[in-house]
Amino acid sequence: MARISTYPVDQNPDGADILLGTDSTGGVNATKNFRISDISLVIINDYLANNSWKFNIDEDDAEMRKAQLFFAAGGGNNTSWANITTLRAQLLMGNNTNAQPYLQYLLTNDPVTGQPTADNLIKITDRNDLSSFGIFTFEALTAVAGKPDIYDLTLTFIKGVGTIQKAHVYGIAIDPSDATDKTYEYTKLTPATTWNIAHNLAKFPSVSVINNNNVVINGEVTYIDNNNVQLNFSAGFTGKAYLN
Repeated sequence: MARISTYPVDQNPDGADILLGTDSTGGVNATKNFRISDISLVIINDYLANNSWKFNIDEDDAEMRKAQLFFAAGGGNNTSWANITTLRAQLLMGNNTNAQPYLQYLLTNDPVTGQPTADNLIKITDRNDLSSFGIFTFEALTAVAGKPDIYDLTLTFIKGVGTIQKAHVYGIAIDPSDATDKTYEYTKLTPATTWNIAHNLAKFPSVSVINNNNVVINGEVTYIDNNNVQLNFSAGFTGKAYLN
């Protein structure tokens, strides 16, 4: 065999090219040829196994395997995203890390800003088919009693396309297109000293108020909760409130 240094250098390898290596299966350590495309697939699958979930229609088998998504009663192949309200997940991932802190973080905070996420919107994407995804309000993450590392994800469907598929691999992340800051405009048509505003922004917004002459009016702002605010003024008037 010629020295390796005497072979020409291929500047543009492709998936059909062959590499020489050792097959460790069974401890035989036989010398074999491997296609670059096959090696790439192994690397990709290994990466996905560490940060993604595989949808499993066999509930018992799913509980025992790492990184599985499934329905509590099993089955569910070809279920529309719009019909999903709860997914059960094995949160022990392929590399033995636990995804519970990550999912809990998505439930409470925007991973980029660290601030509460408006509506807790998350996206579940099919990594075998990027045209299939579901965007949900992530309502709760609940441990299943007596089943270590098994949790129920309570979801409210917002929008999506396609169905969940057996053996497909899924990623879960905050949806950047829907996590942008939100504003609310409130119009008061009858004069009043107290304005009760249900803005449903899922945050404590800043408030600016103007009267019908576009003059800024200052008042007392009371946050009832992160979806409701009460404004109190010394005299009644009509106008608009801008919340952001």
